[in-house]
Amino acid sequence: MAPKPTATSRPVDIAPARPRPMLSVAIAIARVSAALYRYSAGSCEQRWSGTVEADSVDTALLDTIGRVRETCAAERVRFVVHVPPRSVLWALRDEVAVLMPGIWIDQPRLSDETLVRAACAGLREDERAQAGPVWVATDGSVRGRFTGYGWLASSGEYGLQGFRHSTKLIGSEVVLVAELRAIGMAVQKLRGRDITVLSDSTLAVAMVQRWMAGDDVLPEGYATYRESGKTPGLVRAQRMIYEDRDRITTVWVKGHRGEPLNEGADALARLASRYALGDSGLDGAEYHHRAQDLAATFSREFNRQRTA
Repeated sequence: MAPKPTATSRPVDIAPARPRPMLSVAIAIARVSAALYRYSAGSCEQRWSGTVEADSVDTALLDTIGRVRETCAAERVRFVVHVPPRSVLWALRDEVAVLMPGIWIDQPRLSDETLVRAACAGLREDERAQAGPVWVATDGSVRGRFTGYGWLASSGEYGLQGFRHSTKLIGSEVVLVAELRAIGMAVQKLRGRDITVLSDSTLAVAMVQRWMAGDDVLPEGYATYRESGKTPGLVRAQRMIYEDRDRITTVWVKGHRGEPLNEGADALARLASRYALGDSGLDGAEYHHRAQDLAATFSREFNRQRTA
């Protein structure tokens, strides 16, 4: 009787799957103003910090995650965030994983305690640094019937706005009004700190100095009444600057001479006027991203030159 055949094992060239490493990054975030947030994020080897413009803490966290992801070499990143269970961030967690492959958002665990503490400590350090004296450059840009203005601080904080102006309300000195609006906006956002204002407009510097001296003066033709009942922007700026006069120093600087903060403020103002005019070719998200990049680049160069 022939022996019963038996199956022989065939070698299979299959290696067991090895899990890809995942980097954990903790994020701490704090609100600076109505639309500005400061963040501190860190892994075991790297740290990130800065500011983002956002309408809520959830949006600020998502923007922060995007920024960290752009500069992080790891393929898979687990972001540790501490937000309430009802936060919309948890509802968007799966969607974020689809839109940004390799990204996962998670609640802190006991093993994350060191990272979370480091992120919070970094945020406190940044806040202490922000509380010191600050240099801020301001500028305006006028394109026909559209005005833009911007400001940029040595701390990296910034602001810009563009709109269609009316000479019936602001008078004929449109460029001067834009410069003053930029200064007023910067002072409002940086109140409580010692501020050195850098402006390439001799007229704006002279008028701010008159405001600080208590003079009740505005650009020629600027209307102090608004049908909406709101206080005009320059009237508010005039009052604010007078109240904070002991903490404000104004300095005239030559424009377009390579001074980083001045060049940055000029770029923000031009971006705002072009966007208001409608010929920038940018949508809302691209507009804000461009502004963030400009602010980060020029403020970093200013601080580099100061350190050098």
